[in-house]
Amino acid sequence: MSVDSKLAKNGLDTKVLETNRLQGIAEKYRLQGFEVVIEPSKSLIPFDLGNYYPDLIVRKGSDEGYIIELKNSIAKISVDRYREIAEIVAQHHGWRFLLITEEDISSGDPKDDSELLTWEQMLQRQEQAERFLEIGEVEVAFLSLWGILEAAMRRQARQVAIPIEHFPANSLINHLYSQGELSMEQFDQVRVIQTVRDRLTHGYQISNLDEPTKQLQVLVNELIAMWQIYSKKSFA
Repeated sequence: MSVDSKLAKNGLDTKVLETNRLQGIAEKYRLQGFEVVIEPSKSLIPFDLGNYYPDLIVRKGSDEGYIIELKNSIAKISVDRYREIAEIVAQHHGWRFLLITEEDISSGDPKDDSELLTWEQMLQRQEQAERFLEIGEVEVAFLSLWGILEAAMRRQARQVAIPIEHFPANSLINHLYSQGELSMEQFDQVRVIQTVRDRLTHGYQISNLDEPTKQLQVLVNELIAMWQIYSKKSFA
């Protein structure tokens, strides 16, 4: 087989894989009762998105649905570009823009939005974590607080129309910082605490977990207070 033939075959194989992934996502939404259009023409896009064409339109009725872009990897995604699209879509009540990656598909996504903790649920879990601290269960409290931190970051990404709420924690943190949702100081704190979390979850002993747990507790309090105020202003 010639080099050109191999390249053509690889290109064809890639296209087949992408089509299969789209079909798989489409079927998941159909099973949830949505009407699905794969690679829609401009006439089927419910509002003007300029020169952008999504991979999928998923809808229930005329005023509820998702505009979906599928990417093989998060590595080369231009979040600025997709944030612009997400902001346009968010102007239309009942509609959302979703950026779905290969990581989402392999982990059994698309996720239901109802799985994302509300601010109220985070505050309840925060109280539980504080009770664990009071009885000396520091490791349990730390992991619980980290879970709350991740939930808060995903919720904030969602409410400011940065379509990264499904991204792995590492990419989520980087993009929130680059988009101005985390200050440099907060970013540095999250990174240090994430290192502790990674060691803990991979079976390493942490000699003094009290201090990073207190730092995490302060950071969670700070971010929830800041982002929850933004949420209330947005819906006022």
